[in-house]
Amino acid sequence: MSDRTDFLHPDYEPGEFDVVERRLRQALARDAEQVRPSARLDTILHKAHELGPESATGGAATRRWLMPLAAAAAVAAIIGGVWWSGQEDGPTVTPPQTNGPSQTAPTTPPATTPTDGPTTSSPGDTETVSLPVYFVGPIGDATPTYRLFREFVRTPVPVGATAAERVKAALVLATNAQPYSNTDGYLQPWSGQTIGAVTVTQQAIEVQLSTPGAEGFDAETQRLAVQELVWTAQAAAQRTLPVRFELADGSTTLFGSISTDQDFTRPPSDRLYEDIAPIWVTAPGRDQVLSASKPVVVKGLAIVFEAHVNWQLKRGATQVATGFETASIGAPEQGTYSIALGKLAPGDYSIRVFAMSMEDGDKVAAEKTVSFTVK
Repeated sequence: MSDRTDFLHPDYEPGEFDVVERRLRQALARDAEQVRPSARLDTILHKAHELGPESATGGAATRRWLMPLAAAAAVAAIIGGVWWSGQEDGPTVTPPQTNGPSQTAPTTPPATTPTDGPTTSSPGDTETVSLPVYFVGPIGDATPTYRLFREFVRTPVPVGATAAERVKAALVLATNAQPYSNTDGYLQPWSGQTIGAVTVTQQAIEVQLSTPGAEGFDAETQRLAVQELVWTAQAAAQRTLPVRFELADGSTTLFGSISTDQDFTRPPSDRLYEDIAPIWVTAPGRDQVLSASKPVVVKGLAIVFEAHVNWQLKRGATQVATGFETASIGAPEQGTYSIALGKLAPGDYSIRVFAMSMEDGDKVAAEKTVSFTVK
């Protein structure tokens, strides 16, 4: 697998860019000197992906026609130096509007200089953006097992925020899982945490924490708690830079056991299961309102045995439909899946996506439920 696949949007299949990239590279090279790309690559890829319905394997004829445009933007971004190795995040993508929980981080003033050094304090206008934020939550099996889930959370940031300011805003959200704890069971290992100085350089993301973390969590949960900050910081910075932590009081261990004298990062693509929950639902968004005049398509990411994904649709407490789909690839890789539900009558719905245990086919190994409304 090419390293370039780590740069793609989560719902693209590995290798899709290779063919068009070869065709476009020569043409784009002629104009490379004039290219001045913005930092909106993820939005371009997101829009290209969303314009067409997918098959169960993640491909679609409509989407194939859009790939040259997306690839052109991608190669231009490589040439312009704004590409980031974000695994599967789209930090600058604004997901569909929802009526779900909304968290507001303390406003971080804009930097006085156009650098990604420590955030500074000067007044300025803010804008509301959606940042990818990770939380530690139960994957849904009978014996609680925890992994990371991603939420897109809308929050104010300074207009033209630097990477450091985006990272700080996202980390403030990541350390407050309370809005989701009752509905999703997300843990709160960073209760009482304050994010101090944040610096983003070409070499690393450096984060100052006020406390080493809450007590009462086992070693694996402590590890995941650190990783939720790592994934969040890298996603907000749009770069998979090593993350380094320091504690304001000068101590050198997180949770009393994890040394800060090391660099932290995400695992490689074939070991994402160490951190990431087996089932994600990426669309519809949490409590999203959909139009009754358009077909509903559920999309997500899965690390499941034999790429087999089951689903159950409910309207209120009534089961409407069930079925299964095949993800684009099976475990240990993370694949994409798509569930075409067709047009739905107005009402409040929930989609439950789950995978059965490979050891015991009668037990649910992992699941995720998302509620949405059709009007």
